[in-house]
Amino acid sequence: MRALPVFMTWASKTPIHKRISDLMRGVFKVDPPIIEAEDPVILIGSLIRTHEAHFFPASEEIPPLKLELPNITLHPAFGGFGVLKALANSYPSEYYKTLWRRSAEFPTWIGSCDYQQPFDDMLQAFSETKFGGARLTSEGRQALVTLSDVVGLIREGRLSAKMPTEEVSSVPIPVSKSEPIIGAIRQMIALNVRRLFLKKGQGKFISDRTVIDYIFSPQRLEVARDHPELWLSEEVEKVDTKVPARCKAGGLDAAARDMGPEPDDCLMTDEFRLISRWDLVVKPWRMGKLEALGN
Repeated sequence: MRALPVFMTWASKTPIHKRISDLMRGVFKVDPPIIEAEDPVILIGSLIRTHEAHFFPASEEIPPLKLELPNITLHPAFGGFGVLKALANSYPSEYYKTLWRRSAEFPTWIGSCDYQQPFDDMLQAFSETKFGGARLTSEGRQALVTLSDVVGLIREGRLSAKMPTEEVSSVPIPVSKSEPIIGAIRQMIALNVRRLFLKKGQGKFISDRTVIDYIFSPQRLEVARDHPELWLSEEVEKVDTKVPARCKAGGLDAAARDMGPEPDDCLMTDEFRLISRWDLVVKPWRMGKLEALGN
């Protein structure tokens, strides 16, 4: 029996009275790759290395979950965080075997909405699942939307979150350069964060995406095959790092314009406070501070 996710049931104090279709235009132009239930975990890691997306929808073989929450259905998807969870729960000697297990064993449950539903339903799906992506359906087609798409609406002036950055920013989570990669993975999973900042690393960070890019490289996959117990024992400093863009003076609308295009991009304030897309969208929405502008 599948365990049902636990939710806190968030809702905005000030609903956005528009439909998803009013704001999210052109999302059905490209069909996303579909992961079949029998596809191996190694395929997901390889796809993440070659695609900008950080998750992919599952085929219809895995049925959705119906919840008591109104207007929210959960649909299975597969992404980087699910892969890392699978590895974090495996014995080192079993890592390579885990890579060839069925993807269906490690789904990430994302919110699924019809394209004509209220925009708030999609935002609530982000909020309830604590995942920055959702699935949209319309006339037999499906599309994936992420917090990056919503930040784009703020950048275009179609949404606004007029509040100061200090109300939503957070303290970066540190990690030692000498920490084994598997230790960093477990820290990400335990704290439900995508980024860890290197101690004495001049603001540099690793992310779930840079970790996957490293461990699923051809060279590291050879190590996984021949010496699985050594695959994730390398130190964190071997993983490529990124530097957050500096958040200029101004509120969240200005911060949205500073946010980079990559899935794991983030911002850093002068007070060394982190701002992610979650901070730009979900936090102000929960506070009733995210609003639609114009027609």
